Amino acid sequence: MPVPSIFNARDDSRVDPRNLLSSIGEVVYTWDIQSDALTWGPNAADVLGPIPEGAMARGLGFAGLVEPGSGRSRYDAVFSAGGQDQGEGVIYRTRYAADLAGRRMWVEDAGRWFSGTDGRAACARGILRLERQVRPDELVTQTGDLGDRSALLERIGSALAEHLPADRAIVVLVGAIDELARLNDDFGHEATDEIISAVQDRLRSVTRRRDHLVRYSSNRFAILLTGCPHSQVDAAARRFIKAVAKTAIETQRGIALVRLRVGAAVAPDISSHAGTLLSAAENALGGAKAASSDAAVIARRQESREPPDMRSGFDVSALAALNERRVELALQPIVRAKSREVAFHEALLRVALGSDGAFFATAELVPLLERRGLVRLFDHRVLELAVELLATNPAMTLSINVSPRSLVDPEWLDAFLACTSGARGIAQRLVVEITETATIENPLKVAKLLGQIKDRGARIAIDDFGAGHTSLRHLRAFPIDVLKIDGTFTQNLRRSTDDRFYVRTLIDLAHHLNVETVAEWVDDELQASMLADWGVTYLQGHLVGKAELCPKPLPLQARAVGM
Repeated sequence: MPVPSIFNARDDSRVDPRNLLSSIGEVVYTWDIQSDALTWGPNAADVLGPIPEGAMARGLGFAGLVEPGSGRSRYDAVFSAGGQDQGEGVIYRTRYAADLAGRRMWVEDAGRWFSGTDGRAACARGILRLERQVRPDELVTQTGDLGDRSALLERIGSALAEHLPADRAIVVLVGAIDELARLNDDFGHEATDEIISAVQDRLRSVTRRRDHLVRYSSNRFAILLTGCPHSQVDAAARRFIKAVAKTAIETQRGIALVRLRVGAAVAPDISSHAGTLLSAAENALGGAKAASSDAAVIARRQESREPPDMRSGFDVSALAALNERRVELALQPIVRAKSREVAFHEALLRVALGSDGAFFATAELVPLLERRGLVRLFDHRVLELAVELLATNPAMTLSINVSPRSLVDPEWLDAFLACTSGARGIAQRLVVEITETATIENPLKVAKLLGQIKDRGARIAIDDFGAGHTSLRHLRAFPIDVLKIDGTFTQNLRRSTDDRFYVRTLIDLAHHLNVETVAEWVDDELQASMLADWGVTYLQGHLVGKAELCPKPLPLQARAVGM
């Protein structure tokens, strides 16, 4: 049900998206998987507390906060999600316990990953939600020879401080018994404990005197190797793998065949920080499990997604795509929530890689174009294509995305005014979408620019709304017609009462501002029904229509002869 009473208060800050997000313990993030860069919403400090910068800026660093054995890390969740990105991403979801500034909290982590040109996960957009504090009895009790993660990190840190100045490498191996859950089902808890104990004994039997072995969760063993050359890491890992697999393990419930999967990370190649090094080894272990590898998976330093020797090549390819007319539009329908009739389409950028029909993935392309300073050229082309399409389809309405860089570029505004002055009614059938972050960099200038667009007759939409960048006071300053609610919130409606409250409040906020709403990432009927009941205006997502390439218009001569 709506919550109109919150808008009767004099203090608008109570209903600002950032404060609402913080009140329910949620923060959004963007993860550049290939470079491992992690970007958070503006309320991250409010929700997570004073997390060290190293943990906030990198995916591996944040993974170091996850309590071992409490659940899959985000890395594991993304790479075990399966599926193929068809343009709107692939859903992932996980739950784990994390040490957040001295608080051990249960965390729900969900979002969508988007592929790069090779079809593999290149970036992810998600939301992290704090559920509650971890109770003492919920995680494995650290007793007997079961070590503590913090103690292990201290031991790794001491080894790094001692040996790296002397140019002696440090290797962290993390091993885990493969398919322990199946062994537990087959043999029972007591026999599983016998298996774990036997594995630890076998690992200890081949551990060198100067190395260090610790079991730091129910099914994870860390082995710290000092002075092991990089060329010998694989051989060292195989020594431990063979020791575990050499013979079956006898238990009171029967004989078990056991395999050890191993991930490795080498300092200083990966990092000189204990937490990052351990997290890298744990993520490599996830790769070994996924690949069912009988050899160790060794963590590699993430290279830049844009190597220096490739930058000029990308510029040439991008400009060639423009010159050769390989920039196209894919149209995704946006339907009325109640009737499911198509109201308008979103025009999405697609760039053909060549003549084989493959297209550059938009999720990877647009940020790269922005970094290279080329996005304005492509925004110009999208505008031209959209206007051409509207001119030949009088009943069509389109929304186009404009990057913040293009929005403040006088040439783009001049092009918009020129394109929309040629034919009557074109501008009235255009919706210009800008990101929520674009509204905060220079609010007065952006408000003036949007006013000029609005004066021409076009409508204004804020895309990916809800991350908390924009305050209610700023929203009132902009001539907004449509708020597009970020899909990271709508995709969790089935599971999260907090997200249901938040989305309903955003819809009510839009009603209060007298603007329409679009719910993104609508994939199932339950989502659609809830959103329609709450008063959302439009739906967008796979349930109501996928993005499809727009047919190329016929040449003018062919049209003239009726072809």
